[in-house]
Amino acid sequence: MFLDVLFIGIMIGAIYTLVTIGYSMVYSILKLMNFAHGDVYIFGTFICYTLLGKYHINPFLAILVAAVMGGILASLVEIIAYRRLRSEQHRMISMITALGAAYVIQNCNELEWGNQVLDFPSILSAHTFHFFGMNIPLTQIIILSIAVGLIILFTVFLKYHPYGKAILCVSEDIPTASLMGIPINKTISMVYFIGGMLGVFGGILYSTSYNAVSLSMGFRGTIIAFTAAVIGGIGSLSGALVGGMFLGICENFIGVYVSTSYRDPITFLLLIIVLLVKPTGIMGAVEQSKV
Repeated sequence: MFLDVLFIGIMIGAIYTLVTIGYSMVYSILKLMNFAHGDVYIFGTFICYTLLGKYHINPFLAILVAAVMGGILASLVEIIAYRRLRSEQHRMISMITALGAAYVIQNCNELEWGNQVLDFPSILSAHTFHFFGMNIPLTQIIILSIAVGLIILFTVFLKYHPYGKAILCVSEDIPTASLMGIPINKTISMVYFIGGMLGVFGGILYSTSYNAVSLSMGFRGTIIAFTAAVIGGIGSLSGALVGGMFLGICENFIGVYVSTSYRDPITFLLLIIVLLVKPTGIMGAVEQSKV
């Protein structure tokens, strides 16, 4: 029983990490809380739901199209709502704009798909895999493998691809990166695009694991991304991984051994404890003031 709960917690944690990466990367570059992140990823998940359920498109193609559309929407939000307010003196206005963008996308999603829970089509095998006395559905193994694979792929992209290195440079210092010839606007739009895509992948995997999708998952996705990013150390890729895993495992153990009703309160209590012990998050570092 314990190992079963732990495995599912790791699977959920990997999905949470996918959702958190885009949120954390945006903050590391712009110091902006992207409140529209959850509504963007649920938009892509709804697109996938429509392509699978209504048009019966090949699952691989449907997921890819949905992820790309989610990435495009995230980039459009950055270009239309955030770009002109990027300077530090507009930080508070940017946060208000982010909330406005979130509500616009949320209401558009509600007009198209409603606010009820919808049955997400099953796209993975229902077979069960027996391992060390655990009965693990093959679906969960595949979801965990895909989530971990995407995290590794993104890490390799940041480390070795020229665009990935450009993102890391911009996250360190925008003015200096600009002087080095890095196209700032293009790079930031790419961060939003990749973050939106990863969020949609996470949303689709989550909906597949529970065979359900609903509008409320968008707001919860934003809260999850924010909480996991803060726990791990907001702005840090390794922090997103640690925070996502920590949150997923804790939520699952609390839901099984305590009660699902107390899952969120206890999770936020753990968040407070972590921040009291280490205010910068588990993997976070104290920022040095620039002279």
